[in-house]
Amino acid sequence: MNYLKHGGIALMSVLVAGCGGGGGGGGGSYGFVTPKVNARSTYADTTIDNSSNTINQTTRNTVTAVNPDGSYTYVHDDPTGDTVVVNGTSYTTPTETINDNDSGQELSYSYTPANGTPVACTVAPHGAGPNYPLSVGQSWALDYAVTCGTAAPVAYTQAGSVVDVEPVTVPAGTFTAVKLQSTVAWTDRNGTTHTQAIATWRDANTGTIVKRVITTTYSGTPLVNGYPVTQTRVLESQP
Repeated sequence: MNYLKHGGIALMSVLVAGCGGGGGGGGGSYGFVTPKVNARSTYADTTIDNSSNTINQTTRNTVTAVNPDGSYTYVHDDPTGDTVVVNGTSYTTPTETINDNDSGQELSYSYTPANGTPVACTVAPHGAGPNYPLSVGQSWALDYAVTCGTAAPVAYTQAGSVVDVEPVTVPAGTFTAVKLQSTVAWTDRNGTTHTQAIATWRDANTGTIVKRVITTTYSGTPLVNGYPVTQTRVLESQP
């Protein structure tokens, strides 16, 4: 499973065109810009597991539809198609079709696993992340559930705040970014509780996620194989 997607975390790959400029600051209100059809963004994902192994992967998002209400659909995949197996854990990116609302919060997704049977999942009321517009000092709390097919829903909680506006440099360029800090927690179907401390930098002009760092701790049922401890995603390119 690719721990940077739905196998357990709420890491959404919001994408839109546009690059921020300049330095930091803290005032003002920051909106979300719905991406355009065919907009494509590529990310570099780096995972450090519990044995200090480094797993490098590439993911991309391609917008396929935009609706009048600002919601949109995109395809999330790995252009290399690679699967990396470390300590018994398979790090791979299934090709998913994802629907987001006008704040870049996930509403549903679908994919077809190796057995060939399509899987459709809903996220209610919506996935992680704050409602736009954003301002420094803003906080949010959210309970949501992910339901896939006929399986029982998995309950998630998130609490977060908007802490600053600052410049961030990634391979795609230098952005004036709104920094968010949050905690997401859920218990999977095996009884393992995942708790993630997440730092996210979003382009102040568009809402694009340009960088995200996740640190995960575990409790409850021990994991049998290797597992991620730190995950970093940075924007490599966009239109």
